[in-house]
Amino acid sequence: MVWGLLVLAGIEEVIATIAMKYMDGRRKKWPIFVMIIGFILSFYCLSEAMQVLPAGVAYAVWTGIGSVGITLVGILWFKEKFMFSQFISLGLILIGVIGLRMTS
Repeated sequence: MVWGLLVLAGIEEVIATIAMKYMDGRRKKWPIFVMIIGFILSFYCLSEAMQVLPAGVAYAVWTGIGSVGITLVGILWFKEKFMFSQFISLGLILIGVIGLRMTS
């Protein structure tokens, strides 16, 4: 349950960050709404997970999910360039998140 909330918090962070990409200098209103709701839900789920998990573990997993998630969205959706060294670095983040899950 707690790890599910943490994953949901990471997904909401990715959704809110995607909305930031569509803000267009605050001219479009719907991305602002999506971003605000996304971050509210993300922080709520993160704070609930921190009630059970150590803060450092919860925060590391949350940021790891967000980092890997938004990078994958950038590559697949926004067609951003991606270098092999970045792939290695993201792989290390993913290994760290998995390691934290297995040891917590």
